[in-house]
Amino acid sequence: MIDHRQDQMPSDELLVAFLDGELDDAERLRIDTLINTDETVSTRFEFLSRSEMPFYDAFEPLLENAPTANLEAILQGLPSSIAAEPAGKNWNRRSFIAAAIGLVLVGVVADRAYIEMQDASSESDGSEWRAVVAEYLSLYTADTLANLTSDESSQGQQLRSLGDSLGLSLPAEAVSLPGIALKRAQVLQYDGKPLGQIAYLDPASGPLALCIIRSSKGPNSPRAEQRHGMNVVYWSDQAHGYMLIGHNSADQLTVLAERVRTALST
Repeated sequence: MIDHRQDQMPSDELLVAFLDGELDDAERLRIDTLINTDETVSTRFEFLSRSEMPFYDAFEPLLENAPTANLEAILQGLPSSIAAEPAGKNWNRRSFIAAAIGLVLVGVVADRAYIEMQDASSESDGSEWRAVVAEYLSLYTADTLANLTSDESSQGQQLRSLGDSLGLSLPAEAVSLPGIALKRAQVLQYDGKPLGQIAYLDPASGPLALCIIRSSKGPNSPRAEQRHGMNVVYWSDQAHGYMLIGHNSADQLTVLAERVRTALST
């Protein structure tokens, strides 16, 4: 049974049920209140509701400018046995034109999707996985990590397991950060590949994460960017891509990232 306590983060299942109008009035009111008052819930709801796009409005100008006259001419030029409107079937001149316009729209959407995939695949810095990580980490608060134990033996095992998944040695001393508690090392997955996350809790800035993924893009020097209000430093070596992300200042994050990069390269 799903726990619907007022102070609990609603599950994705519950938020999707809200989107689909499947909740009773009381539960719908509760979720609506959380969306409007809790930033974490609001962020997650926005992420899940991105498929709710105004497709009809987007394509309406194309429908208005569709070459109906040309389609009519094509229909008129067809043999009578094909152009005739057969009785007893849901097919007529208007249906033919609508179907033809539909094919035009499918072609436009397919072309757009292909262009976007080409653009994504041409990015040499691997920004796709960094975007996913930043989206995920934006949901973290200090409370997300505060109650995790900091047992060195347990963390050492987590790091060894993570390193085995990535084909990388991850000794605790190499990934430790001064004055910042290491809280958890875990294996996630992105695009069918293991994605390592080492989570920290900075007493001043909150959640911080070092994320690692296998990469064949080759070595790249550290670069900086911002995502979801967080600073990011990312780099890669011959076999892996790395990113350090958190609410720390850009300067502080750069220093921490260089510390980790140097330790892992020796």
